[in-house]
Amino acid sequence: MHYAYEVEVTPSDVVSDPVVYPVVLATGILRRVRIFFPPGCSRTIRCTLWDRSTQILPTNLDGYYSLDGDNVDADVYYSLDDNAHYLYLVAWTIGSSYNHTLSVHLDVQGPEE
Repeated sequence: MHYAYEVEVTPSDVVSDPVVYPVVLATGILRRVRIFFPPGCSRTIRCTLWDRSTQILPTNLDGYYSLDGDNVDADVYYSLDDNAHYLYLVAWTIGSSYNHTLSVHLDVQGPEE
């Protein structure tokens, strides 16, 4: 299963009050995450992927993704059981003057696959 989301980050979305975008997925195994940062971000937009209480990506807890006109392409193996198939993309800016939209794509392997 393939999921696609567009997440807008505004200049008011700062680290102390970030965008917390809910991502609802089917039960299965999260296998791949791609996040595209549009040109012009100038590495001022940062994001992480969380479940309810744990940072999933990047795996280092002090890390975040921040690119300009490029994409993150992360292979992952994360179980999405019946109780934990809600994830959250947390994104913020460190000085952007404009809105920027991240394109987020997630691949989930279903239980029957």
